[in-house]
Amino acid sequence: MKVLIVDDEAMICEWLQFCIAQNPACRLTGVAHNGREALELFQQNEADLVLTDIKMPVMDGLELLHALRALSERVRVVMLTAFADFDLARRALREGASEYLLKTEMQNEALQELLGRMARQLSVSEGAENPASTGQVHSIIRKILRSERELTDDEMAELRQCGVRWRDNGLFALAVWQRELLQGGLAFPQSSQARHVAGFDYSDRIYLVVGNFPRALSGGEKARQLTEYARQVQQANGCMVGVSAITDEMRQIPLMIRQAVCALGQGFYRGEKRLYEPQYPLAELGRQSRAWKSALAGLRVQLYQTAAGRRCELVREFLQSAGRESILDVELLCKLMGDIFDLFVMEARESGAPMEDADELRARLMQSVSMQEASAILLEAAARSAPADMPARPRSKNISLAVEFIRAHYAEPLSLEQVAAQVYLNPEYFSRAFKEEMGQNFVNYLTDVRLQHSVQLLETTALRVQNIAQAVGYSNVSYFSTTFKKKYGMSPYEYRRKGV
Repeated sequence: MKVLIVDDEAMICEWLQFCIAQNPACRLTGVAHNGREALELFQQNEADLVLTDIKMPVMDGLELLHALRALSERVRVVMLTAFADFDLARRALREGASEYLLKTEMQNEALQELLGRMARQLSVSEGAENPASTGQVHSIIRKILRSERELTDDEMAELRQCGVRWRDNGLFALAVWQRELLQGGLAFPQSSQARHVAGFDYSDRIYLVVGNFPRALSGGEKARQLTEYARQVQQANGCMVGVSAITDEMRQIPLMIRQAVCALGQGFYRGEKRLYEPQYPLAELGRQSRAWKSALAGLRVQLYQTAAGRRCELVREFLQSAGRESILDVELLCKLMGDIFDLFVMEARESGAPMEDADELRARLMQSVSMQEASAILLEAAARSAPADMPARPRSKNISLAVEFIRAHYAEPLSLEQVAAQVYLNPEYFSRAFKEEMGQNFVNYLTDVRLQHSVQLLETTALRVQNIAQAVGYSNVSYFSTTFKKKYGMSPYEYRRKGV
């Protein structure tokens, strides 16, 4: 689906571009800052969807709407409006706009849902499925099925609109490690009565399959056939497989998916390529999940508040206890390991022995599918962050004061010149000295400090992402999201959805 953005506020345009770039079903055709520019762009490359402000210079949103309607009956036009302009938004709906979106409620999740609705409307109006809407529908199904709770009536209806026609009978889920998949995908046994309904990327690490059995089979026969089917999938592909129990209620599919994912988590500790069945029934799994999240959130706060030397010891204790207790929420566990790794990388820079291969090590950590491999990488980073045979590089008093000032005032709009003045140094000299002593330049160090605090807030609070951006020193949420994604490979919205 081709999208055109029209708004005279640069920050709104940047944020919309960032959100649209996350959607594989959308392609941005242009950005305009008034209606006249938008009309020229539309005539050059006709968009499927136009997101436009109402009040703009030169040509406003209502005038643009009329001009677009004269050119195309197919294009969808969504009006972006402030609450004070609500009457104009209603007028726009009467005159042919598809929807309106209040700027005060413009969050990534709401925008993605809107994009999905527009894509489905276009698909229905054309009487045929198009590639863009297919990708968007896949994204919607994945989002709903990863909800880790029973489906609502609205979600059931939305799945039906996406073409999902599952029966409330014999439903189950299988989970496998992405890294273990063959290039041609999963091979499924042909003789089984199981029907493969859907498959999707649960995460970068896990692939999920959902299926069901014929209604005529008894409960006991379905359970027997599921075990045999999952075992055949495991043997045919030479991989670990986590399987759920069976449910006859479609509402419970997200819970069965969660159960299969946690069953696969057993393989993270055992390292054996075999079939793993649920260790906990659904009710107990819910209690365990809350306990795991609470424990990891507490550890995160402790790690951020602990001195460097004690942090290494704390991490070793954590890895030992995690191995004993088997935290089966592997995604949550490995995300915390990634954050700990980043802390060690920063310590290594401060000690004067930066990890030149940090990006490669982190990538291996985030792709690991065994506790043994992940622990080895994390302990290597811990050892290299402050080598026993290499004393920490002495830090001058001025740079030490600068570091303390940055850590105390990271939420403020700091500049190199401002911090240099605080420690009575010439800015040029301060810049050279800071990089020499800290192993990275001032801007990168400040960014690392801010992003580490943002992760802590995402994990331990319910603050909106916009508020978190401001709390760590970013006035522009779009720039914050872009910076965060460069560091962690996902937006802060995605990070929160995948974690605590």
